[in-house]
Amino acid sequence: MISFRIFRTIGMIILMHKHIYSFLKTEEYELLKEKLEERFKSAKPISATQKIHQITPLLNSVVKIKSFSSLDESRQHRLAQKEQQEDPCQTKARVVGDTEYCDRYWECINGRPELFDCPNGLVFAGKHRGVTEGCDYPWRANYCDGKRQANPPIGADHCDWLYGIFGHETSCTRYWTCWNGTATEQLCIGGLLYNERSRSCDWPENVDGCQKHPLCNDDANGNVPLGKSCNRYWQCQGGYPRLQRCPAMLVFDRRSLRCVVPPTEDCDVPTTPPTSDSNISDDRNEQETEEENLPQGVGPLPPGAIILSKHDEQRSRN
Repeated sequence: MISFRIFRTIGMIILMHKHIYSFLKTEEYELLKEKLEERFKSAKPISATQKIHQITPLLNSVVKIKSFSSLDESRQHRLAQKEQQEDPCQTKARVVGDTEYCDRYWECINGRPELFDCPNGLVFAGKHRGVTEGCDYPWRANYCDGKRQANPPIGADHCDWLYGIFGHETSCTRYWTCWNGTATEQLCIGGLLYNERSRSCDWPENVDGCQKHPLCNDDANGNVPLGKSCNRYWQCQGGYPRLQRCPAMLVFDRRSLRCVVPPTEDCDVPTTPPTSDSNISDDRNEQETEEENLPQGVGPLPPGAIILSKHDEQRSRN
């Protein structure tokens, strides 16, 4: 009878306080049961209402143990970390990282430790280290092992954080460097693609998820004629086409797929070397019609297919 009354009484209270006690586990229920059995073992018969008044404090004590145990553990963890926090004023460097957050550090100012935050997106690397103020990109080393970042990301155009290096939205050969929220577009050269994992330009075989352009299907690192042009052609680098020009007095041979001394079957010998002004004019005309000269079935210029400046052309030839 005692057990039945106990279970019935507990059931009544739980139904009354379902939103509070719904998370009681089996061991907590058993603990409450033992306390109730001790309370009512030698008790005189009482009404259900009186039982509720007597049982509620016991049930609340179990709930308090449950609800505050995780909070106490978290508080004890934070207190332990504070006790372990090194005093920067007691060190030679006069600056130390925070024990809990990898994007914070303590610096000794006028004999007293003061807390500082790294710029958004950077973490503490050590005095005179990193890219600015002793802070560095979090992926460069294991700066955040066992720690977390205190500050959430602050996004800007092309930037997930105010500081960082991020992939391009449409191109595998380009990426963004963000500095205080200002994004600068960068280009991987020499047939390399941007690798999201290493945050650097890498060989195409190491980069997943980049679709190659149809122009380079036959040879990922070969040359492709550009329409009827005699001195311009596509150079495939890692499956991505880049517009190139033959050196002066040479023409592009469609059969050998390289620049040769004219004449060829399609191109005659130039009568005079092209002047710089005529080169500029030709560049403009070809740039305006380059999409019309693409092979049949090939769409507009792909991401990564760029017109090189003369400086880039000379560098690529060297």
